[in-house]
Amino acid sequence: MKEFKKKKTVIRLLDNSTLIYRFFKSVYILLFINLILISACSSLKKNEKVDICSSSKLPCLSSNEYVLLITNRGNIKLKLYGKSAPITVGNFIDFVEKGAYDRTIFNRVIRQPYPFLIRGGENILIDSENKFIDEKTGKIRYIPLEIKVKNKNLPIYGKEIDVSNQINNIELKHKRSYLSMARSKTLNSASSQFYILLKSLPELDGRFAVFGKVISGMDIVDLIQEEDFIIEAKRVDF
Repeated sequence: MKEFKKKKTVIRLLDNSTLIYRFFKSVYILLFINLILISACSSLKKNEKVDICSSSKLPCLSSNEYVLLITNRGNIKLKLYGKSAPITVGNFIDFVEKGAYDRTIFNRVIRQPYPFLIRGGENILIDSENKFIDEKTGKIRYIPLEIKVKNKNLPIYGKEIDVSNQINNIELKHKRSYLSMARSKTLNSASSQFYILLKSLPELDGRFAVFGKVISGMDIVDLIQEEDFIIEAKRVDF
């Protein structure tokens, strides 16, 4: 019973409640978008040799990518795994190249009762300008929940994984230094916000999309406090 309560607490902390209230009025539009995404991804499952990026209308990258976060505390280098999370990585890199993460704050840092996570990519920017808009639609871009398991050629889209053998085979898990996308209770509601994990949280595996990790600068991550900020995020070579 104690473990169950802990699991519910962790999930509640990861739920991006600001998104729930901010976009409540557009919930019907979001549901419609989700239906399209799930339908498209379901058709892809019929042929697992299909190239996701050639079939998706969302930004998509199937290669490993590297991003440097220049923060007021120091530099943090990220490796993003496009093969395991092509749409999530494509979405993140698209925002990076547009400068959307520049001058954005770390709006949530949880270290008590134990090191938990830091969250970045808040829509409310230091410059009071929302850059996280899809230029093609003029609206907030939402991406599907995307989780890759080892025995599948393509990621699983639009649903949580709760079968134990599949959870054990998830390629990217919630370990210290890894990045995971924030979302609301709606599965396909991730957009710009992301987490860097300060400890391993296996209870989140199968529920949120892990897409990268910190490969240098974890000591800087450990220094981050709320209201610290990203000066610049840029795509870099290895």
